[in-house]
Amino acid sequence: GLPPRKDVRDAVQQIEATPYIPPTYGKTNILADTGLLFDFESRQGRMSKILDKEISVHLDDATLESIIFTIGQAEGINFVADKSLPAFQTKMSVNMKRVKLSEFLSYVSRNLDLQFQVGDDLVWIVDAKDPKKVMEETRFYRLRKGFILPAQLGPSEVVRTETRAQNAVTVTEVQKVDRFVNDLAPPTPSIERAITNFFTGKYQIDYERNIIVARGTREQLDVLERIIKEFDQPIQQVLIEARFITVTQGAFLRLGVIWGSKGGDLVVESPADQLGMARLPVSSAFTWNWTNVFGVPDLSAVLTALEQSGESQELSAPRLTVLNNLPATISDGKVQYYYEEYQVKTTILERRSSSQLVPAGKPTKITAGASLEVLASIGGDGKTVLLALNPKVNSDVQLTPFMTITDTDDTGRVVSKVDIRLPEYRTQDLATRVAVQSGQTVVMGGVLERQQNTYVESVPVLGNLPVIGAIFRRRTEIDRPRYLLIFVTATILSETGEYVIYTQEPSTQNRQTPQPDEQATPAQTP
Repeated sequence: GLPPRKDVRDAVQQIEATPYIPPTYGKTNILADTGLLFDFESRQGRMSKILDKEISVHLDDATLESIIFTIGQAEGINFVADKSLPAFQTKMSVNMKRVKLSEFLSYVSRNLDLQFQVGDDLVWIVDAKDPKKVMEETRFYRLRKGFILPAQLGPSEVVRTETRAQNAVTVTEVQKVDRFVNDLAPPTPSIERAITNFFTGKYQIDYERNIIVARGTREQLDVLERIIKEFDQPIQQVLIEARFITVTQGAFLRLGVIWGSKGGDLVVESPADQLGMARLPVSSAFTWNWTNVFGVPDLSAVLTALEQSGESQELSAPRLTVLNNLPATISDGKVQYYYEEYQVKTTILERRSSSQLVPAGKPTKITAGASLEVLASIGGDGKTVLLALNPKVNSDVQLTPFMTITDTDDTGRVVSKVDIRLPEYRTQDLATRVAVQSGQTVVMGGVLERQQNTYVESVPVLGNLPVIGAIFRRRTEIDRPRYLLIFVTATILSETGEYVIYTQEPSTQNRQTPQPDEQATPAQTP
């Protein structure tokens, strides 16, 4: 065929040379933090600034009309009003000294049913009982920090029910929604609940763009702006770092942990060059575990000592960031499923029938490994972190046979066989609350697990002889106790993600001296 025209060839070449992605794709745009992008508060006009001034007025038995316009003439306020309003004929005595004019007008508005609508250059006085004369305006507010919404996808199931009664049709819709982050976040954000309860105007929220559209009087919008100012603040976050470690009894004792064998107090001490922990009394009711608090350098020393001993094993080291007062969970391990419910399924044939047991419902999940549930609450001082902790370790998880159900037909032939298995596992669980300073570590543990092994050594051939073979065999039983230690560090994060750690005064870092009626128990050494 004929070759394409030159303009067609040029167009094709231009298309091939044109990139399919924009030139900014994959590039990083670094912006300097210049503070807030905007000021959501309304701009104050000249009249609003004058109303914030303090005035002193002394008038006796004067009408409200004369009081208002006398003040306006003296302070330069442009009042516009219908003098036929009944409230203007009310007589009163005014004796004010250094009182904000806006406060005086607010008192008059509440008691005499007047509305002072403040504009940029004038103040319009209208009858508050006449909604048609109330001046409203619409404003847009873009939130800086956005909303905390429930972490959920669309409804997985929707059931619609229609009820017909005479000429009316009622439609009821039930939605089943599953949350993928079950952190107790309310279905409605807290700022929206505050607006609903205290803002008397109209509003609409766009969650995707973080915009609030509101309509109302200036006084109503002032209330809304104060609500936004208080609620649209950075949400504090806490970094949670945890370590699940098992150590041998020798390493446990070398760290200076001493158990009271007869219900005495627990004393936690260690050499000053390693840990420098203070003694911690624990009542006899809690001798099965212990809790102590470390600083960051202390934690590093503890973990280094455990690693160098060669007698420790790290099970898990989860790390996550949580919002203030919202729970979180993290887990790591092998997941198995088993059924708790069974039902009988009957099959009817031409000459015979058979029944068999089949699983029913949803399987139950069980996890082998370490998990941590945590709730962090930052104290009012901005330093203290109140922790609710629930660390858990499940090990040796296996499904053991519980029973075997066999179904036979009329001839006695086995038709089906079902093994019902139930889980069997070892769990180490601890739930507690503790208060720490930002950057400190709480260590929990003392849960004892014994690993008992039996080894048999024998002389070949002779050790297998009956009766006299026991002479040529040696049985060794080894008991290895291991202790579970759980370290949890809570560190407050700043708005920019920096660690917020406060230094203590030297006087607070000194070890407490026992009282005269107390007796310090020295740490044992192996």
